[in-house]
Amino acid sequence: MKLTAAQQTIAHSDSRFKVVVAGRRFGKTFLSIRELCYHARLPNKEIFYITSSYRAAKMIVWKPLKQRLLDLRWVKKINESELSITLKNGSTISLKGSENIHALRGISLYYAVIDEAGDCDPDLFPEVIRPALADQQGSALFIGTPRGKSNYFFDLYSAAQHTKGWQTWQYTTLDGGNVSEEEIEAARADMSERQFRQEFLATFESYENQVAWSFDRDRNVKPAAPDTNISVLDIGMDFNTNPLVATVGVKLENTIHIIDEIQIYGSNTDEMVQEIRYRYPRSQIRVYPDPSGSRRQTSSSGRSDHIILENAGFRVLAPRKHDPVKDRINAANARLCDANGDTHVFIDPKCKHLIESLEKYTYKEGTQIPDKGQYDHMFDAFSYCIAYLWPIKKPRPIAKPTGWGHKLAI
Repeated sequence: MKLTAAQQTIAHSDSRFKVVVAGRRFGKTFLSIRELCYHARLPNKEIFYITSSYRAAKMIVWKPLKQRLLDLRWVKKINESELSITLKNGSTISLKGSENIHALRGISLYYAVIDEAGDCDPDLFPEVIRPALADQQGSALFIGTPRGKSNYFFDLYSAAQHTKGWQTWQYTTLDGGNVSEEEIEAARADMSERQFRQEFLATFESYENQVAWSFDRDRNVKPAAPDTNISVLDIGMDFNTNPLVATVGVKLENTIHIIDEIQIYGSNTDEMVQEIRYRYPRSQIRVYPDPSGSRRQTSSSGRSDHIILENAGFRVLAPRKHDPVKDRINAANARLCDANGDTHVFIDPKCKHLIESLEKYTYKEGTQIPDKGQYDHMFDAFSYCIAYLWPIKKPRPIAKPTGWGHKLAI
């Protein structure tokens, strides 16, 4: 069996780290085995295949991997109990599960395949595999079917698109050439549209109850131009101690470019001021903070958050009281993409916390109440700024006539 055109594109890439998002029956296992064997052709290399569990590794890849290596006549020894194969050239391919990632420490690796990466421990690569690859400058393949935008695999795929040495691919089931178009259409009739898109079209599906429902990475995420004028900055800010957050924007007529974000744990407004001044010492600063900051006391001296900002020379722009949360959310969504399909907010890829907040901040199930917790702070900072600059315009009320013969006052 030969590699398909899509598989060849992946295999022939010289990127050190490869992330492949693929639909069901794309041929992920076949590609994984090919890559394991290709890297094991070199002598005295340690190669790992890792998936969600030891049992899953055995079920998915053990038999076809053994057969492939036996066909090549490369095998010196097969250890059935440890799921490892030692080759005549001294290299070893071992199958592992990610149930206990700490048991995988201490190995110097040349190559690793992490299959169904969305089902593996999120700490597997950064804490265990990446350090294991360091001394040999080894490489890795991450491959799997999407598990939604709340999953580690989505975060990895998104980050890889903007990281040197990494490359990403996204292929549908049909691209794999192993399933007919008729069968795929038959499956569509048996599944929900969301399930079908995820499993066969390999798309990362958004939450159905996403607060920032009009946000789209392809449309809203855009690197800031190197010559962006930062003489005047518009900063949204949410007062909180864990974390205290801010979004840093540059307003250009009817659009705003979010060029930076600040997130500080266990902090206070004085430290936020210091960080802003450190990053942007020559910029004029306009801050759009939480309106409650006019009352909130942050120190024993009794200064409010707004007073601290003003004393630092920042211009504070905030309504006297909170706008309805619904209006602030609608204002943010209208700027992210308006009814005409036009985009008025662009966010630099390095603002990963804001992007994550826009994608993962949701309403409580079955309600229109935002689920406060992990993802709300950065959205709040962002939306305080947006809602002040571009508030939702409400129709002015029409006064009732005061008596017969009087015209309506408008």
